[in-house]
Amino acid sequence: MKYIAAALVLAVSAIAAPSEKREACTFGKYRCTNPNTGIEICNVSNQWELVGPCPDGTACENLPQNGFELPFCTNTAKVQARNGRPGQSPGEKCQTPGKYDCFGPYAIQVCDTQNTLQFVGNCPERSHCEYLNGIPYCVASV
Repeated sequence: MKYIAAALVLAVSAIAAPSEKREACTFGKYRCTNPNTGIEICNVSNQWELVGPCPDGTACENLPQNGFELPFCTNTAKVQARNGRPGQSPGEKCQTPGKYDCFGPYAIQVCDTQNTLQFVGNCPERSHCEYLNGIPYCVASV
């Protein structure tokens, strides 16, 4: 009987053990995948989740942006001359607080809690704003 009880305890502990060890993280943080082929975000369960892969010919790299190091999909391609920014501009009204959007092809803006668009920052040289799974990122220009 004690052998059956020991076997049951062993079976239960094997089932309860996680099959893969997942790295915990801080909600809202971003990082490059390993290898640097995409961008991940720490979700509400404090687990890393893929935001999206980097476009072909680019790799994820942490770059300084507004006092922080943030992941961007980059390469060394040259950017054509930057021109006007179509669409709504910072200071205009917006519908969804917390929603980030491209501000033209070379910058990012966010809708604040007062439903007003606020400038977040320009994309680094040789990059442009592009949506990855509905979220704007600065990615390498091809």
